[in-house]
Amino acid sequence: MKDTLQFILAGNALFTVENAETGNRFTFKVRKPDDDKPHFVSVLTGADNEHDYSFLGTVFDGSRFRHGRKSRIAPTAPSARAFEWLLRRLSLRNDLPDQVRVCHCGKCGRCGKTLTVPESVDSGFGPECIKHLKG
Repeated sequence: MKDTLQFILAGNALFTVENAETGNRFTFKVRKPDDDKPHFVSVLTGADNEHDYSFLGTVFDGSRFRHGRKSRIAPTAPSARAFEWLLRRLSLRNDLPDQVRVCHCGKCGRCGKTLTVPESVDSGFGPECIKHLKG
């Protein structure tokens, strides 16, 4: 994906972060229910890829992650540290090391619909949603 941070913060993103060097992999959901609300971050914690997500924390102003007080996941857990690192790295440098990749899970980062057009899969956005991001 060309602009990973834009995808993550689009409002309905589902993606996996993988570190080829360590073998660590985490799947996150980042949702923003309304324009005036922060982003809510959850991480996959079970075998059901559709429903087994646990609240992790909140993103404010598109760049500040705060671990949730009500999260059942410790702030020092690898998944929490990975998300915090990812957001900080993309916010400050907008790049990732070669061994780290972010893969969207075949759904539009803005509306959550399944993507089928190759250009949409590559960008992470459906044709209508990408229009809203560009203008």
